[in-house]
Amino acid sequence: MSDLADPIRTRKHTDRVEISSLGRDVLLVAWDVSQAARFSSPQFATDNRTIAPLASLRLTRTDGGARLVWALKRPNDGDLEAVLSAGPLYPPADILVEAHEIITAVDAETLLAGITRSGRIALVSALFNVWSVMFRLRRSRTFIRILHEVLAQISTDPSPAIVSAQATGELVLLQTSLSEGFGKIDAVYALGDQGPVRVACAPYRINSPQDARDLIHILAERTAIPSEDGLIVLVGPRGLSVRKVRRPDRAPPPIDRWLREHAKNAPGLREHLLVEIARHSTAGRALAIEVQLRAPLRAQRAASHATAPSAEIVSAISTPAGTLVTGWYRDPVHLFAGIDALGPADRIQDLSADLRCFPVDVAGPIKGSKVPATGFAVLAAMPSGPAPLLQPRFRLRLRSGATHALVPPLQPADPVEARAAALRAIPAQHVDDSLLTNVLAPVIADLHEQARTRVGRPSVKEIGSPIARPRVSVIVPLYKALDFLRFQIAAFAMDSWFRSNAEVIYVLDSPEQARDVEHLLRGLHLVYDLPTTLIIMERNGGYACANNVGATYARGDVLALVNSDVIPIEPGWLEILVGRLNGRRRIGAVGPKLLFEDGSIQHAGMYFSKDHHGRWLNQHYHKGMPRDYERASEERLVPAVTGACLVTPRAVFEAVGGFTEDYVVGDYEDSDLCLKITMTDRKIAYAPDVELYHLERKSMSLNAEYMRGIAWQYNCALHTERWGDLMTSIMQSGRQRKTRNAVI
Repeated sequence: MSDLADPIRTRKHTDRVEISSLGRDVLLVAWDVSQAARFSSPQFATDNRTIAPLASLRLTRTDGGARLVWALKRPNDGDLEAVLSAGPLYPPADILVEAHEIITAVDAETLLAGITRSGRIALVSALFNVWSVMFRLRRSRTFIRILHEVLAQISTDPSPAIVSAQATGELVLLQTSLSEGFGKIDAVYALGDQGPVRVACAPYRINSPQDARDLIHILAERTAIPSEDGLIVLVGPRGLSVRKVRRPDRAPPPIDRWLREHAKNAPGLREHLLVEIARHSTAGRALAIEVQLRAPLRAQRAASHATAPSAEIVSAISTPAGTLVTGWYRDPVHLFAGIDALGPADRIQDLSADLRCFPVDVAGPIKGSKVPATGFAVLAAMPSGPAPLLQPRFRLRLRSGATHALVPPLQPADPVEARAAALRAIPAQHVDDSLLTNVLAPVIADLHEQARTRVGRPSVKEIGSPIARPRVSVIVPLYKALDFLRFQIAAFAMDSWFRSNAEVIYVLDSPEQARDVEHLLRGLHLVYDLPTTLIIMERNGGYACANNVGATYARGDVLALVNSDVIPIEPGWLEILVGRLNGRRRIGAVGPKLLFEDGSIQHAGMYFSKDHHGRWLNQHYHKGMPRDYERASEERLVPAVTGACLVTPRAVFEAVGGFTEDYVVGDYEDSDLCLKITMTDRKIAYAPDVELYHLERKSMSLNAEYMRGIAWQYNCALHTERWGDLMTSIMQSGRQRKTRNAVI
């Protein structure tokens, strides 16, 4: 029993007041009161000073009374005099602690004597979670010893918590068990030589049908798990349990191997551990993705059958906006009840009411056969968290109450690949405005933003000696298609004004081709002696990003944005276009006439028109008409020009923020740029006396994301939402119609 502080003055009653030390000049005052004062509000009052910090706790006793406990910082400037009060109907108690009085440490046995289970839970929670921080006691040797003694009173021979696996350099996995009657676990604490630590990761519980004990898995920081005499404390509303940490004789296995060996039949545990590991640190996030790639779940479907229900989850792409789930089901005899998503701790989310359905054909029970089925898509409220779940779990639910597990194949971890998967997840002919806006767009936008943030830093190769002071910077993004590079550079090199005034910047947006492109450009430099700058993107960033990166390296006052499949027909083209920017009519961008390879017109300026869905589309004036079509020979102002060949002052480009980068793959960025320039009260011009060939979309055709159609729908909707009012105003005003041969 701890020594009582002496002298302690009390009024004439039989209740005891004990004063002891928690360590570091922190006092613990314990006052036993009878049942009459059990529900009153206790007070700790002093006449001449403010006590801070001060914490109080009411612990119920087995005899019906209560033990009122106060923890407080001992004054360092004199005696402590206070009056303890337990309500108006209960006599108070006076205490006095003199300035130089020695107070002995808390005696755990005395402190816990006669305290109920709920009282012990409350005391341990206060000691570990609140008071250790409030009074800065975590490193106090006295306080740590008191905690060990308190836990020894609660559990004289604690069961083991075994270190089962190594998760990261900082995390270990502990495994123990609890009785079913313990109830909910509110908190887990670790206690070692470094003091008490609350375990940040939530424990995972697996009910054991074989016996009355549940398996508990806990991820804890290695530093919180001491090598000797370490304790784990599990606290809940109905229970308090102590475990002693036990390390195996051999080093524990890595978490991916442990999951393969021990979590095959516990996918919920696997999912929980991956989420907690990813939440812990950047390294944990990387490990969570790696583990999923190295040890994927086996894909599961409800097998196709002639009459029985069947189903499959084809894709489940996890993002912060939710999880894009697509799949199909067959229900020949009307037994289908719904599709459920299984979240952490096997939390069930019914997706059935939100399924967007459409007809599809799937493989039938006979090899090579096809049968009709119901395709579906839904944006499930299953956000990805710190790391994406590459195989979220689902189930097919039948009217009989039976369920069948559904696990999709391993989904892409890379956001660029995941974006491509999202863009082909639903047949384009079934994507209406509602499906696009409410299901696809949030996921595509999230993945596109993730891809943008991971573009990385480009590398730069100078091929030849660049001219000292270029007037124009010609920026050409490259993506896979290199067929026309020889012809383009040859045309550039044959133009004397170009050679004297322009620098050429190629931005390679398919970095896997870096060696081939550099080799090709160096060879062409030997032939044509035209210096070029090659910027190699670390990762694919898309058309807008590639152009913007090129602009940051440009040295000219004018930018000429040119596609890799655009070939000048005659020298002097760039000089003429640059000259158009010097007029008095505030031209912000100018574009030439572009021709298909058969000589027909591909572009003579752009305008906007609505389709039958009310979406604004980009249209090309006189597309398909003969090269010398009279109306295409009019020099005039237009609503926009194509980014295949667009010349603009660098200051204007920078003032409007360059190309907007939230369009996916590459479309509508050019009209978006022109509309931003228009908003600065500058005009867009078309120059028909400059002609170039444009072998349209040769590089775009290599991009499966775009050619499947959803990317176009997404970009069109985004463009319409952003610029619909301005496009309406432009087209209604008739500003695109100018007099023939207008001087610009």
